[in-house]
Amino acid sequence: MISYKWKILEVFADGELITHVRYHLTGSDEEHSVETEGEYTFDKPTLIKPFAEVQEKDIIFWLQQETSKSEPNLIKLNIENQLNGLKGSKKVEFPWETETFTIQI
Repeated sequence: MISYKWKILEVFADGELITHVRYHLTGSDEEHSVETEGEYTFDKPTLIKPFAEVQEKDIIFWLQQETSKSEPNLIKLNIENQLNGLKGSKKVEFPWETETFTIQI
């Protein structure tokens, strides 16, 4: 199961109306973690509550709600696809880096 952690980096508004945001999203499973950062412009910004009362969790809710309208959340789907791609991969050392020490017995 993937756990997601959202963070709002910047908020842009026209008066009290939030028009777009910059976000950071981390998705983690049992083995790996993937991060993404982006900017999202709301399709039809609506004043739901006074700007001074808006909290980060409100913006995250609105962002997830709008990016999940007609299909799965595309931002989360990209994270999931990247995590799935990492499952079968095997990390190796860089071929251009040589070992500094070797122990001979």
